[in-house]
Amino acid sequence: MITRIGVQPVIVSVGGAVGRQTYRVSELTDDGEQMSVEVSCSNDLAVDGNFNLIHWSGEASPFRVYRATEGIFSLIAETSESRFIDTGDA
Repeated sequence: MITRIGVQPVIVSVGGAVGRQTYRVSELTDDGEQMSVEVSCSNDLAVDGNFNLIHWSGEASPFRVYRATEGIFSLIAETSESRFIDTGDA
């Protein structure tokens, strides 16, 4: 079970299209996919060097990272690490 989740925006340069990104992380267990709560931040991921660091504490991997676009969550990564850097490319 994911017990903690956070997101930190890293802003190298301010752009004109700052957006709000919302994330969820899940872990795959014998009981299925267990989803975390949502976390959000604001950043312009279209600007080179800007990114969001999503981090969490969980017991099982692999973990799946989801980002919401217009309110709909889509899978952007699967990882065995307890962190993911979103540059907006996914």
